[in-house]
Amino acid sequence: SLEAPDSPRDLTATAPSAPSTEAQALAHYHAALAHQASGRVGAAVRHFRAALALQADFPAALCSLARAQSSICDWSSREATLVSVRASLVRQLDEGACPALQPFDAFAVPLELPLVLRLAQAHAAAAEAVAASLRPLLPPGGLCHPPRDAAAGSGAAGATRP
Repeated sequence: SLEAPDSPRDLTATAPSAPSTEAQALAHYHAALAHQASGRVGAAVRHFRAALALQADFPAALCSLARAQSSICDWSSREATLVSVRASLVRQLDEGACPALQPFDAFAVPLELPLVLRLAQAHAAAAEAVAASLRPLLPPGGLCHPPRDAAAGSGAAGATRP
């Protein structure tokens, strides 16, 4: 036989709590990325803005918003967004973090060259750290390419496998 709960209070005591503001912001960010990848950039902009409304200090969402707005020529808040992107970038660099802004994306943001150089150096250092952490996993001698003639098959330039 089925038994009813003792009281409604018992049900609410075990009910899951509402997602945190940070989790909601992250959900909006991922929804925006999905919209952007699907070509719905206007919807992506709305979700990036929603993420930032929930969590103002969200550098990845901020940089993605600037990139998305540029791609659809949405200049409605461009100056304010760019000022925020620059301030976020400087803060991240000063803290020693790898910035959310990718070096290639810096072309879309008016930044002074020394700041672009610091951005590129931070990303290069992060890539080197990842590579260094993976080196112990490589086979002895590292990864080696096959000899040039073996890779070409018969040795002819541009040869393909049958």
